[in-house]
Amino acid sequence: MSGLILAQCDKALPPGGGAPEWVHLLPVGAVEGRDGRAYSLPDPAGLILDFQERGLDLVIDYEHQSDIPEAKLKGPVRAAGWIKELAHNPSGLWGRVEWTATAREMIERKEYRFLSPSFYHNKSGQIMRLKGAGLVHEPNLRLQALNSQESTMLDPKTKRATPPNPNPETSLRSPLIARLMKVLNLSPDATEEEALDALEAWLADKATKPDPKKFVPLEAVQQMLQEQHLQRSVMAEAQAVEKVNAAIRKGYFPPALRDWAIALCRDDSASFDAFLSKSAPAYAHMGQEIVTGLPPGLSRATIQTDAEAAICHQLGLKPEQLAKG
Repeated sequence: MSGLILAQCDKALPPGGGAPEWVHLLPVGAVEGRDGRAYSLPDPAGLILDFQERGLDLVIDYEHQSDIPEAKLKGPVRAAGWIKELAHNPSGLWGRVEWTATAREMIERKEYRFLSPSFYHNKSGQIMRLKGAGLVHEPNLRLQALNSQESTMLDPKTKRATPPNPNPETSLRSPLIARLMKVLNLSPDATEEEALDALEAWLADKATKPDPKKFVPLEAVQQMLQEQHLQRSVMAEAQAVEKVNAAIRKGYFPPALRDWAIALCRDDSASFDAFLSKSAPAYAHMGQEIVTGLPPGLSRATIQTDAEAAICHQLGLKPEQLAKG
């Protein structure tokens, strides 16, 4: 809490009656004292959470002597009571006080009627931490007097003092629930059960609607993978056909083994390459001419090509018979 400023604001104690168990410490929102000082309490639940995390009771002294260094040098500063618990409702921040016997008697005899909270605030006047409080004679903030608070805070059913609230279900609300309601934009009069229901609904909606910035739909991923697989298959098939055709032209495979060679090359290109590296072009002669000249008695006039002459020679045909066929 570095960089914060210490301040006090006075509050009234009730006329007639005993020392109240619950005291009104701060109103919600803008707070303006009689001396012109202005503060604000934007987040009472935050003050409660800070109090709970520290785990220490807050002292109520006399005339803010705990905040005056000179007073501490003169001897022990007597406590009038201790703030044991904090709660908030639409009227503001409340504290449950355990009074000392002396302070209780002084309040009952009206020797002290006003309470002044001590708190830290930032430069903008926002109250950030509750330090404690002091019994004072001159109030600053316009709050309920101590003696008037007892009658408004007694629960008729339990006979226990609680902060006044138009909706009993929101009294003494836990800081966690209060913050939850604020995050979920719930009404201040909403119950804790309604807050938990809203949280469950929010979590369920979050689970069914993943963040599009972080997640890609499963269907889109599957389609993309299928398209990539098809593209790779087409490319692999084309490369295999080209390699096998080249190998057949060079005589490594007879044309009859073309389909087998394509399947091998497509599925295991490394094995196909290894096979070629260990093989000789044993079928190279199939792409060459069988004869280089014409048989005796044949002329170019009747046989047009060397291939035709070779066929006639092997089949025992006359050139004119090949032409007729």
